[in-house]
Amino acid sequence: MNEAEIKEYVDEEKALERIRKNAKLFKTLLKSFVGTTPDQMAQLKKEIEAGDKAAAAKSVHTIKGVAANLSMPKLYELSPQFETLLKGDGDTAEMMANYGAVYDKTIEVVKVLMEKYA
Repeated sequence: MNEAEIKEYVDEEKALERIRKNAKLFKTLLKSFVGTTPDQMAQLKKEIEAGDKAAAAKSVHTIKGVAANLSMPKLYELSPQFETLLKGDGDTAEMMANYGAVYDKTIEVVKVLMEKYA
């Protein structure tokens, strides 16, 4: 994975700027993100399957906030689109697949960065 691809999913420089270049904190935040990931995505999928679009929109909003704080551009940019879709009457299946793919790739990049800060 090259630097450009990493930056597409996690802008390390911006994230470090946001936390005053505290590499230890950055690693802790990345670890926390990876640790809560399976639960967040499982919850989102469950909400969508149950037809609870309001709860799903809240879950996506929470993920969007984390993505903003950790400078995860792709995930952050896709989140408002998904929120809007969830608040409307559109079909969420395709968006959920796209969102899941971006989320999974973001996790992959986070794991690479965690190795860097090990």
